Amino acid sequence: MSGISSVYGQVDTTLPGTYAFNLEECVQYGLAHQRDVVNARLDINFSREQVKEATGKLLPHADINASFTDNMKLATSLIPDIAGGDFNRKIPVQFGTRFASAVTGQVNQTLFNSDYFLGLKAARVYGGLAEKTYNRTAIDTRVAITKAYYAVLTNEENIRLAKSTMEQLKKTLSDTRARYDVGVAERIDVDRITVSYNNIITDIATQIRVLVYTVQLLKFQMGMPQQSKLELKESIQDLNVTALAITDTTYRVQDRVEYNIQLTQIALNELSLKSKRMGYLPSLSAYVNYGFNYFSTKFGDLYKTGFGASALGVTLAWPIFTGTERLHQIRQNRITLEKSHNDLSYLSEQISLEVTNANTAYQNYRAQYLTQKTNMELTQGIYDRIVMKFEQGVATSLDVTSAEKDLKDAQVEYVKAMLNTLTSKTDLDKAMGRIR
Repeated sequence: MSGISSVYGQVDTTLPGTYAFNLEECVQYGLAHQRDVVNARLDINFSREQVKEATGKLLPHADINASFTDNMKLATSLIPDIAGGDFNRKIPVQFGTRFASAVTGQVNQTLFNSDYFLGLKAARVYGGLAEKTYNRTAIDTRVAITKAYYAVLTNEENIRLAKSTMEQLKKTLSDTRARYDVGVAERIDVDRITVSYNNIITDIATQIRVLVYTVQLLKFQMGMPQQSKLELKESIQDLNVTALAITDTTYRVQDRVEYNIQLTQIALNELSLKSKRMGYLPSLSAYVNYGFNYFSTKFGDLYKTGFGASALGVTLAWPIFTGTERLHQIRQNRITLEKSHNDLSYLSEQISLEVTNANTAYQNYRAQYLTQKTNMELTQGIYDRIVMKFEQGVATSLDVTSAEKDLKDAQVEYVKAMLNTLTSKTDLDKAMGRIR
């Protein structure tokens, strides 16, 4: 992993190029470039910023407010005529000045607010959820790349086997034509073998087109540009499929990332319930401000003299009664929490069923693979002996073409069983939580 990481540090692997990777290098490339993994990694960074945002709410908040007022026409009020001694008589008066301005700076500090503190804790739990979600995405990506990688290797093996049969058939066809030219073989023998030869040529061309697609699929799963050239360092023989065997099927549900994600969801639901319960608690905050007030009858003289003002205070807010809204919200959160516990129990049963199903499929496919491998070897021996007998004049061309068809069918079933074995093993490893 360190070797391929150093390569990524030296070149831009998002650009088209030529790469030669084994399975683990394909996986590491995918974990660095596959779109879903990249987005999941960005979600982790996003959640970290949310934690910082929640922390920032507990820090002091400062703001400056300024105002300017032009009282183009002062408001008039009626007051008793105190100066004239007639209190029953009302006289109109105007208070204030035409121009007024104020500048005030204030610092607020939350001393206690249950939502702030629980929000900080919830943000941290959500950060853990983002990391677990990233792990699940990485696991899914690893599985998808592994299966696509196996598909490429088995298609290459299919082509190799078909080409081997083609070479044998080509030799038989050449020998038959030579014997026909000297009058030893019949025209029907040449035609029958020619038909088989033409069919296998077509099959190989078809398999090559399928191989091109499987390589494209592998590059897609890796997040590699389709213009890039990808070569695999391994062949199917390097995997030694026959030796692959899972005998220990013990597992722990805790090893499955989905189980841990559900545990985190329960923790979030618990915090949500706690937040609603603590909503009945008061919130306490302190503030201090300082500012200047300016007054003048003329705009040019407005800011010549300022009158300072300052205040220090504490604010307490206590929601004594908010109807029954919060009560019902608490009950809703309790139901949600209970459902999340039920989902966890259901998930445990689902994982158990997945392991059983994956193990059954793997054991069946592996048994089929061992059988088909033996069958292919036997069919190859039968084909070789019939070709030998045909060359000796003991067998007919019909025997050769029939044996060739049986060999081709055996090779197809062998490769199919091999791919099913490899993919089912991958599914079993994932079900047991062994893919990290």
